[in-house]
Amino acid sequence: MVEIAGGRDDLALLHRPSRRIEWRKVLEFAPEVVVVTCCGFNLSRCEREGEILATFEGAHDLPAAKMERVYATDGSAYFSRPGPRIVDSVEVLACLIYPDLFSPPLLADAVAAFKLTPAGVVQA
Repeated sequence: MVEIAGGRDDLALLHRPSRRIEWRKVLEFAPEVVVVTCCGFNLSRCEREGEILATFEGAHDLPAAKMERVYATDGSAYFSRPGPRIVDSVEVLACLIYPDLFSPPLLADAVAAFKLTPAGVVQA
């Protein structure tokens, strides 16, 4: 979905199940956009996962954090469901990756922005 939306996720293995990676690899990749979307978790729960992310060393120094491009999504409703919602998910990603090109989707409950700071998470 990231690729279809125009993004690049060099930390993933294409057409392979998700897997755990070392945090230092995320720091080295230095993402410009971070999307917290956890299988089976709703938006509120993914936002709580973002609070955990904020405790990781160097998280607030990532380009995505500095540019305030860190988002939580409703993984359960949009990213973990087969069928038409997959299209909605790609539209959400396209908007997050290229906000100047794509209008925000009309899915108010699909995504929330937050700021990673040295003190933790601040809701945007």
